[in-house]
Amino acid sequence: MSTPFLSVRDLKVHFSTEDGIVKAVDGLSFDLEKGKTLGIVGESGSGKSVTNMAILGLHDPRNTALDGEILLDDKELITATEKELERLRGNKMSMIFQDALASLSPYHTIGAQIGET
Repeated sequence: MSTPFLSVRDLKVHFSTEDGIVKAVDGLSFDLEKGKTLGIVGESGSGKSVTNMAILGLHDPRNTALDGEILLDDKELITATEKELERLRGNKMSMIFQDALASLSPYHTIGAQIGET
């Protein structure tokens, strides 16, 4: 059996709010083989985008607690530095946001995106 390209083990994403801790993702695990596609479906608020943003390292560490393990091509992402994540984004991992034409990309400055239009 080959090593999965993406392996998520017991992922927990919890947010600190004024009302207490919100457990947006609480114990998610899956594997994805290279060349395969994984569809994540669920109701609004079920944690789909939160999961993908955790994989991409896009959550604000000031109010987000990540726990578990995210391995991309055997590279641990939860403990990766921002510089390491920047090298992976767009090359080995990316996210298609729900309304890509109406949203701003977190990978480019706002000025560059507004100037592009």
